Amino acid sequence: MKWLAIFLITLSACTLEAGPHIVFLLGEKEYQTLETVPAFFESELKPEAYTATIIQAPPEGEKRDDFSGLAEALEKADLCFISVRRRAPALKDMNALKKFVADGKPLVAIRTSSHAFHLRGKPAPGGRGLWEEFDPEVLGGTYHGHYGDEQAKISVAEGAADHPILKGVGPIASSDKLYEPRPLAESTTLLLNATIEGKEPEPVAWTNQAGPNKAKIFYTSLGQVTDFSDAEFRKLLKNAIDWAIGK
Repeated sequence: MKWLAIFLITLSACTLEAGPHIVFLLGEKEYQTLETVPAFFESELKPEAYTATIIQAPPEGEKRDDFSGLAEALEKADLCFISVRRRAPALKDMNALKKFVADGKPLVAIRTSSHAFHLRGKPAPGGRGLWEEFDPEVLGGTYHGHYGDEQAKISVAEGAADHPILKGVGPIASSDKLYEPRPLAESTTLLLNATIEGKEPEPVAWTNQAGPNKAKIFYTSLGQVTDFSDAEFRKLLKNAIDWAIGK
């Protein structure tokens, strides 16, 4: 029976083996992603053996720029997921994030991350860093504002229907407060548009290649609380993570 014992030990080791590791970087108060993103991980990613380190800065207050542990966490990360709005991490952590992208590591970002490390022209507090070009340099967008409560109809971009990120994704519910990220960089691949009646379509999801080692990037301007309640949006986000990480 010795062979059976060896087989069972081997099977157990395979079953318990951890999957890709994601660092979730969260720091905003407008869209409650400090709650919705961890819940998304638990429901969509953890069952498929993904593991996570969640780095959260408080929604507001004197420690709103505190992302302690980010630099150390990124050393072991396979992917970084960002939902941050107008913060200034410690220089150590900001430099680690810049190196992560420069090394060609993948990144997925949502909603306010287009202005994650931008303080509207204000300087960073002492010992902290900004990345004001994060949107054009990494995400490939040019965020400059958003519409109001008008409903925007989301549609698949021309030629994008067969992209693996859209595989199995049905129609996504309409969205309000549509972002204005045009123009996109030439290195991007547009996946989804959204249109408000009487207005030019705006990109809402795309991929990019960033840095000298062409890091795989996915960004969507969606990410409100109502978006996370939409199964099709969660599928889109799950597909994007699988794609970026090469799973």
